[in-house]
Amino acid sequence: MKSGMNKKSNPSSKMNWKQFQAFLLQPVGKKQDWPVIEKQEMEVFTLLDQSGLSFHQNIDLSFRQAKQIKILLNRGTPFYQIIGRQKGQRMKRMSVLMDHFALSQAIEYDQRLQSAKEVMTRKLFSHTVYPLFIMAFATALVWFFSTTILPAFGEYSSDNNALLDSMKLFTSIFWIVLAVFALFLAVLFAFPDLDRFSVNPLFRFSLVRMTASMECAALFECTQNSSLPTSQTLSLMQNTSSFPFAALLARQWAKALNQGKSLFECIRQDSRLDALFVQFFEIGLNASIMEKMMQAYQKSALMILEKKMKRLANWTMYFAYGSVGLLAISVYQVMLAPLSILETV
Repeated sequence: MKSGMNKKSNPSSKMNWKQFQAFLLQPVGKKQDWPVIEKQEMEVFTLLDQSGLSFHQNIDLSFRQAKQIKILLNRGTPFYQIIGRQKGQRMKRMSVLMDHFALSQAIEYDQRLQSAKEVMTRKLFSHTVYPLFIMAFATALVWFFSTTILPAFGEYSSDNNALLDSMKLFTSIFWIVLAVFALFLAVLFAFPDLDRFSVNPLFRFSLVRMTASMECAALFECTQNSSLPTSQTLSLMQNTSSFPFAALLARQWAKALNQGKSLFECIRQDSRLDALFVQFFEIGLNASIMEKMMQAYQKSALMILEKKMKRLANWTMYFAYGSVGLLAISVYQVMLAPLSILETV
């Protein structure tokens, strides 16, 4: 049973029989004009919802197209459906949460999920952007000097061709591997129904397993203490935007549930999850402190993830600096070659 749900008073609840009748009586072929809700307007609505004002007062004060929204509500259109028609991942996620929880609870959970997503994204980008920039700069230097500058020295640069070719090869392999990894992620998120065996290689990387576990922890923090049935929990995880790894895992757990397994069995037997996450989940489930355990795991995993990202970033920069250093030595040797010949004359 949904926590705090009251279908008569909750404007975000699922469609009832009268609403379904209104939907059937809509003119066939007529395109529904949905009001546009800006991100800033939704933020104002979120703040007003915490102030104790009525739902309709919040709409009047928050949205420029409040009149159109009220018309749709009077016709029986659920509020979560109006939100789901808006652009942006966060709006889609808010719509899914409103479909499963009371309005105030959905807003609270959306803020938690947004905060968790921003922290993960910020940590990942802060440790990857600069090393990749240095690596791109080093790659450009290696290719520029080896194809433009050094060939002008003719036979003097022939002794360094093997070294330069090796650097070009290694830098090319680095970017090819990175491009393949990014392409694999893009295909995975674009076609989430891929067979599990086709995506399992991705989870061999500890960073991917930890990221997926952190996404699951953020979602379980919201769902496990809200009396939400397991089937609805997995449905929410599959449809919540901006948590793609959790959606992928939940989709396959749902199939296992249909075969008689419990959610804990799915999590315990899934090797694509971080082992530490499984321990935290089991303790939270047995002691009925899931919210605290999921919060604790996210903090613990974030520290470990940051250390792993720093280590990976350092190795990337070491490789980039080494490539530039070898290039400088090669250029220096080529430029000194004519002088050494003159000394022997």
